Amino acid sequence: MLLYHLFIFCYPKIAKILSIFNQKAKEWIVGQKNVWNEIEEKKNQLKGNPIIWIHAASYGEFEQGLPIILSIKDKLPQYKIWVTFFSPSGYLYRRNEHSVDAVTYLPMDSSKNAIAFYNKLNPSLILFIKYEFWYHYLNEAHTRNIPILLVSAIFRPNQVFFKWYGGFYKNMLTFFSSILVQDLEMYELVAPFLKKTRLFINGDTRFDRVLQTANNLHPVEWIHLLGPYKNIVAGSTWKEDDVILSKTTAHFNQFNWIIVPHHVDIKSIEICKKNYPTAITLTQLLQKKEKQLKPIMLIVDCIGLLRNLYQYAYISYVGGGFGKDGVHNVLEPAAFGIPVIWGLNDTKYKEAIGLRKFLGGYQIINEASFVMYVNELIQSDSLYHHVCENAKKYILENTGATQKTMKEIIIHLEKS
Repeated sequence: MLLYHLFIFCYPKIAKILSIFNQKAKEWIVGQKNVWNEIEEKKNQLKGNPIIWIHAASYGEFEQGLPIILSIKDKLPQYKIWVTFFSPSGYLYRRNEHSVDAVTYLPMDSSKNAIAFYNKLNPSLILFIKYEFWYHYLNEAHTRNIPILLVSAIFRPNQVFFKWYGGFYKNMLTFFSSILVQDLEMYELVAPFLKKTRLFINGDTRFDRVLQTANNLHPVEWIHLLGPYKNIVAGSTWKEDDVILSKTTAHFNQFNWIIVPHHVDIKSIEICKKNYPTAITLTQLLQKKEKQLKPIMLIVDCIGLLRNLYQYAYISYVGGGFGKDGVHNVLEPAAFGIPVIWGLNDTKYKEAIGLRKFLGGYQIINEASFVMYVNELIQSDSLYHHVCENAKKYILENTGATQKTMKEIIIHLEKS
């Protein structure tokens, strides 16, 4: 517990120092400075309606929770939905989210802040998405008998909960009214010390989310400016991915290559362009408004387009797998029933491991393996269609977590 409170004490001070040269840290500092005024303003707008509070660490966790949010809005319209983020990347991109009623940062975890936050919101129910365990918020909810659910939860054997010194963190899990884990392996990890907690295997709501996206297509207006060639869409790429991709593209100049970097600020785009000397940016394409007669290399220099671009892909590549953080969302392209390729760091990502075991995608280790798999796909129609079918089937066979989660939400609301 001492280490936890030392972290809580030090984090804002370190962030303040980092904010001098780090934009993300600066945004967080500004957000925390204004958070209570924003909470007051949002609360007044809700005019006393009952609230369900949903906490997501960042953008990805919000996407994971969105199917639940939409289902709550549909089935429980009497409740207002209040979403909090810890990370600026979630808050800044979703602060005007139309599917919820209020979006704010989560004030830094402390007993004082937790008490003030609950006094303001008085939520009927709380959902934490996937992970993040804030002791004072959990403890105060438990003390007030507010039902709190951890949904689409993910646990790994190397986490602090399962260490000899992890008693404080292990105890935090007992504050949850229900924990809904993604699979049997995770269930067996936490079941021994959660005797009084409702524990279920509910799956991963991201499968529901990506299927919703694939079933509700939004056309990309500028796609007609590309020539009549098959597209390879590379999404959420980092510099390590761009090094591999730039070498691989030379082997397949019969395709349009659409590169969507993970970061699209001016500096990141300039770095990205150095790997693709013949590429043009989407901004340049839209300025010219000219139909391309030859296959091109296109760098998408704006946000919010990736998930809809996958519908136009013949083959997809998902970035992150050559960096320390690991591969990004392989489920988005798989939901469109197209082959997915990604880098070697996928050991913490069960969805990527599952997709390759299902033969719906490929993990690569270098340029040579990338070239090999693309060649196999373009040289065999039967293999290509088989991989496409497997990718789609993998998504379909893992949906349903949202419906199971809603049943648990309704049970707790009826009890309270």
